[in-house]
Amino acid sequence: MAHALRGGRLLALSLLALLALACDDASPTPAGEGGADALPTADLGTGADLGGGAPDATIMPDASPPPAARPAFVELTLAPRQPLYTQAETPQAVPTVYDRLGREIPLDQVALRLDVQPAAMGAVDAAGVVTFAREGQGAVRACVVGTDLCGRAPFFVDDGAPSLVVTAPAPGTLIEGAPVIQVVGQADPGAAVFVNEVAVAVDAQGAFQTELPAVFGYNRVDVVADDGVRRPPARVVREALYAPVVLPATDTGVELPDALRVRIDQRLLDTGDAAPPPDEAGAVAVPDLAGLVEVFLARLELIGLVPNPLSDSASLSLRVVGVEPGEPDCTLLFTEDGLEIFLRLSDLTLRTEGFVEIEGERFDLGGAIRVTAAAVASVQVLAGPDGAPTLQILTADVALERLSGDMADSTAQALLDTFGSLVRTVLEGAARDLVDDVVQQAVPDFLALGLGDALDPLRAIPLDVEASPPLPAIAVDLGFELSAPVIEARSGLSLGLSGAVRQRVPVAAPYPVAGVPAESLDSEPPWPAAGGLALAVRLSTVNALAHAVWQQGALTLDLTEVVPEQLRALIREARVDARLPPLVVATPPGSPALFELQLGELDLYLRGARSGDTPDHYVLSVRAGLLLEVGEGGIRFNVAERADIRVALVDYSGARPAFEADLLAQILEPIVWGQVREAVGEGLSLALDPIVVGPDTYGAFAPSIQAIEVRPDFPAAPVVRRGWFVLPAGLSMVVR
Repeated sequence: MAHALRGGRLLALSLLALLALACDDASPTPAGEGGADALPTADLGTGADLGGGAPDATIMPDASPPPAARPAFVELTLAPRQPLYTQAETPQAVPTVYDRLGREIPLDQVALRLDVQPAAMGAVDAAGVVTFAREGQGAVRACVVGTDLCGRAPFFVDDGAPSLVVTAPAPGTLIEGAPVIQVVGQADPGAAVFVNEVAVAVDAQGAFQTELPAVFGYNRVDVVADDGVRRPPARVVREALYAPVVLPATDTGVELPDALRVRIDQRLLDTGDAAPPPDEAGAVAVPDLAGLVEVFLARLELIGLVPNPLSDSASLSLRVVGVEPGEPDCTLLFTEDGLEIFLRLSDLTLRTEGFVEIEGERFDLGGAIRVTAAAVASVQVLAGPDGAPTLQILTADVALERLSGDMADSTAQALLDTFGSLVRTVLEGAARDLVDDVVQQAVPDFLALGLGDALDPLRAIPLDVEASPPLPAIAVDLGFELSAPVIEARSGLSLGLSGAVRQRVPVAAPYPVAGVPAESLDSEPPWPAAGGLALAVRLSTVNALAHAVWQQGALTLDLTEVVPEQLRALIREARVDARLPPLVVATPPGSPALFELQLGELDLYLRGARSGDTPDHYVLSVRAGLLLEVGEGGIRFNVAERADIRVALVDYSGARPAFEADLLAQILEPIVWGQVREAVGEGLSLALDPIVVGPDTYGAFAPSIQAIEVRPDFPAAPVVRRGWFVLPAGLSMVVR
């Protein structure tokens, strides 16, 4: 490199010499001529800034030198040449002198004076050995004695960052009580200290203390000590966790009380709109649950609800051989106590056979009995012992509005039309019992089975991610069960579900932590003002999943093999190890992302070309936005491509660290952040598969129903508040 630079200078000087030959060679040469590195002493200033005293050393030629060429240019370099020196290092000043034709003049033919500017920065002896006296910027000069023709080699002396010790908060501190963070530490006397980029008072001994407000989540405490000279300044990054509630986590998992809420609004229960006619394949798209009940009743085999025979005596034998539901009309309404079912069956038809004997003569009772009936039932929603929803009838009432028919025998017709006759009384009782069974048994069972099937996919949600080095395999089970149905009077039904994150085999946490942070366990979800369906998820549920993924080593990664090719000459080893689990928190209003991923106390070990036998140790504090993606496959958090990364150097083994902390953040994205994004993104997913209720569920009641398909959709952005995020949703329901 030095030879190449010297050759370039010789070429430039040769060109200058050619130009000079065209001029009067006898003309005097201006003092200081010789190029950019041949600086007159006046260019360096005078007085204290220049040393202002005698030169440090003078190099004199032999006593009887041969005639010397006239110096025109002085070049000075330091060996070894490097951007920073420590005070303990003693580089060599190497001068080179050229004449005006670019020819090198032997040093024994030139008298040179060597000194350090400013003088307070150090000294240089006659052999050219430089010793440094303090930190800062300066230069070594080599000047031709008796002239102001000089060469200059700048240097910067830096023994490293000033000392900085942060005694509070300790790494991973859990703040209990008031949301206040006490920051206490010690720096070099005279250094300026900044906490989260705000200057704090420092006493004469370098001690400092301040307070920061705490918010839910990891609170980054970024402390910098700057003495104005050393670069980069000293930095310590700590994380202080503030969480009003911490859920215990064991090697088998985490219990999640009130983890999910599903809210069914009155609009989803009953819009009042009629279901459209079936399509060519016989499928019916229903707008609400009431419409779903109507389609179910229209296909229900009601004959199974009729006790046969209705009468079996010597004088009256009557059987129902077929039932046609007619036109069911269902209204569902949330009440103060639960659910109210209004049912009206128009033209319910009972097909009969049998006989009646009057005075020894038999009359045929075959015919079609048409009934119009209304029923109302008050129902309470409960959680069953197995976590499935059940509907308990509180009260029920049935009214027959009309009973008529067409009998094959005229006498039988007359008996049917006569109020109080035995035939009519038996048929009225049968019709009333049938409608009562429908409103007290068939419809509640249908709704309970539907709710159970709707919640069944939430009972077991496996998270299986195959190993993809450096990422390990992940195997976690997430499940929810109904725990607390809550009726909102004439407004909606809220189903509360407790949950758990389970490790399939016991897994010890890589580092001891307090548990899974939760903002609150008493807050209510911020339900949308109107809508058919909404799903509310506590952030603690997401964080329990992130905790389980961290527990399985998803953020303990050897990244050596994935270091980009262009950096492998600089990085021989790279590893990350998260001492704290990832945390998802809500962002302040106006933020571009609804959520923020927080990674704190992330150890990074790098062994570079200049490192010793052990890697250099850094600590990272990472913040990145989280985008919520909702589709047919479920809910997935997509980690932002860019992150706010703060790096603090903890320890290094070589003469210098592999990378200065401030520079390291610029190269972390391709090495570390991509792998962290993938590991966390794989772990923050909730599967919400479409619900398909097959014939096994309703086959005994309605064999003509092949399937009921329920597909959720999420048309609006989620709302995040009070430790919940709420997804307004809709349902597409099709009966086939």
